[in-house]
Amino acid sequence: MTAAHEAHVLTPQPPWGPLLAAYIVLVGLPGGLTLVTWPLARRHSHLSAGIDRYGAWAALTTLLLVSVLLVVDLGRPERFHLMITRFDNPASPIAVGAKLIAIKTFLLSVLVYGLERRRRSADTAVVTSGRITSLLSGALLLTSFALAVYPAALLSRSWASPLAGTSGSALIFVITALLMGAAAVLLVTSLLDVREGEGGHTPTLHLCRRAVLALLGALGVTLSFEMLSLAGRPPDRLLLAALLTGNLATVFWGLVVVVGIAVPATALLLFPGRRMIVVTGAAAALTGAAATRYLLFAVGQ
Repeated sequence: MTAAHEAHVLTPQPPWGPLLAAYIVLVGLPGGLTLVTWPLARRHSHLSAGIDRYGAWAALTTLLLVSVLLVVDLGRPERFHLMITRFDNPASPIAVGAKLIAIKTFLLSVLVYGLERRRRSADTAVVTSGRITSLLSGALLLTSFALAVYPAALLSRSWASPLAGTSGSALIFVITALLMGAAAVLLVTSLLDVREGEGGHTPTLHLCRRAVLALLGALGVTLSFEMLSLAGRPPDRLLLAALLTGNLATVFWGLVVVVGIAVPATALLLFPGRRMIVVTGAAAALTGAAATRYLLFAVGQ
């Protein structure tokens, strides 16, 4: 055996590949959509049914895609049901995540069924399902928040993603999930040019624009403090150097800082009435949030 081959054998290989990277990025979207559309629907009661319906359908579709990625990545799809039905390994973050996804998929399916029935029928039995919808929404909010935090717990258990084990990673995962949800709603609302009443853009668009701006500010502040916290211990300084000047520095400076924060902040602050500029800003914010989640997965590998 040559020295090069010995080095290859002794060097630990990353346990996870691109499918899990896509999973970590995308799993934030269904949670963010639920956490964003729920308060929007409550804020505008006359739009509640529509926002709830479209938000639930979008979250369910994304969650099904995320489930497919997880099943394929595990390599034994025929045994995936064991991760949902067995409870003998409660410390496994993968098993916990699979159960959270299964619970949210079930809750979303029930919610979508009830919303579709209520939309098509006006009889009393269906209308009273609104109270059940409220209970489902509460359970969905809790599950969505758990899914937003979950990647930090999953990745912190692996040596391959050391940045996810730092003090601010859980908060960054929550903020990026919310930002993805708000940016997606703003993007769709702007593209469809949804209007409310006569002559005015829907308040949903303005609320989403303000939410995206607030979340961009929160992300910028959190990332700044995260970098300050990494400037302490020598191992953390290596992570900071890998982020700022390493092979993923282009992703950080280009996609996160410029595309993900600077571009949408400028577009949404200076040109709130220009529809295509708002669309560009929303798409840029969505891209930056996804890139941030990817960096938490990839830096240090």
